[in-house]
Amino acid sequence: MMRPSQSLHALIRPLIGPVRRACLGIAAALAVLAAPVPGVAQNMFAPALHVNDRVITNFDIAQRMRLLEVLNVGAEDLREEAIKRLTEEAVQAFHARRAGVRVARDELAEGVAEFAARADMQADEFIAELSRAGIEEAAFREFIEVGLMWRQMVRARFVPRVNITSAEVDRALSVSAIRGTQRVLLSEIFLPSDPEFAEAVGEIIPQILAITSFEEFASAARQVSIAGSREQGGRLEWLDIDALPAQVRAQVRDASPGAIIGPVEVPGAFGIFQLRATDSRRDIPADRVRVDYKTLLLPGGRSEANAARLAEIRARVDRCNDLNAFARDLSEEALRRDEALVRTLPQDVALELARMDEKQISANMVQGGNLVVLMLCSRTLEFDEPPTRDQVRNRLRDQRLNQLADNWLAELVAEAEIRRR
Repeated sequence: MMRPSQSLHALIRPLIGPVRRACLGIAAALAVLAAPVPGVAQNMFAPALHVNDRVITNFDIAQRMRLLEVLNVGAEDLREEAIKRLTEEAVQAFHARRAGVRVARDELAEGVAEFAARADMQADEFIAELSRAGIEEAAFREFIEVGLMWRQMVRARFVPRVNITSAEVDRALSVSAIRGTQRVLLSEIFLPSDPEFAEAVGEIIPQILAITSFEEFASAARQVSIAGSREQGGRLEWLDIDALPAQVRAQVRDASPGAIIGPVEVPGAFGIFQLRATDSRRDIPADRVRVDYKTLLLPGGRSEANAARLAEIRARVDRCNDLNAFARDLSEEALRRDEALVRTLPQDVALELARMDEKQISANMVQGGNLVVLMLCSRTLEFDEPPTRDQVRNRLRDQRLNQLADNWLAELVAEAEIRRR
């Protein structure tokens, strides 16, 4: 039986030459995926689909595609994204009208001004810019109006049900809540999807998917890939996982180094990827990390009695205040609660706390004949202008409302009568 690299070499011969015009890698594929899709029907005002009682025309779709381009909304298929959004808005408007929801003229003007302000423009200035981009004012105002109607619907339905607790606000203010970034090292192989190469590509793909080493994948990339990275064995530099196409990103998140991902179809090619490494990190300014912690000094150092007491502490203490019960028979100096920036702490305490999660207990140090029991109560960031608890609570409420609204909208769209022409 031939090794994959040998049979790949034999199969690649008919692909060399004509496929050089299709030379693209993941960066080029990203650009292709985000590009607008031409080809709107000649009759711009012909119906493209019906959503409940609303007719969406090709002109509506073209207008929304232009708006998405102006707003720099990336999408794998811009036309399909425009249809998806127009469908959702038709459903939103349908149910808002049935519920008697209306938007007053001054509310609409305020909504337009609010949207324009995001671009640091006045409403008239923003509308003029849209007009120069080929977007009619009526289409933009309808987009804003439906959004305002839906906002009223969501607030009436869900606000009474959403309750943000103090514990949730505490977690949001904690360092552990900071969203991490994930990077990946990928290698890529792109094969042409042109019909004339279908037979050869159909034989090559299973062999690539069966590869089990980085060296084999690199060798295959040099032989058969039409991507510009073929000279480097398909190897790419570090990429932010959020910058990957959705169909690649979803598979990469759960993959382990060495895994083969794909094939993923992009315009003109099939992409196959190998995950080489991952890197996760939080962008936390170290000089601004503040810790709140308790210190309990148990006389006797690492004695058997203290070992037994420590076991009891670990079993019974869930919150920092629970530690107080174990200091009742000790001096006042035995239990202390401190809050400080990490950079101001003694080095041994700072190192110990750095290894701990919130509510975790450590007893690795002895000072002055005492076993030092540390408990990390919280770890937060010190801001130049820290958000108030009300601001955090409102942000969490908005996030919860958005999630509930998305779920509700998905249900309404699934129940809607939708017919494509």
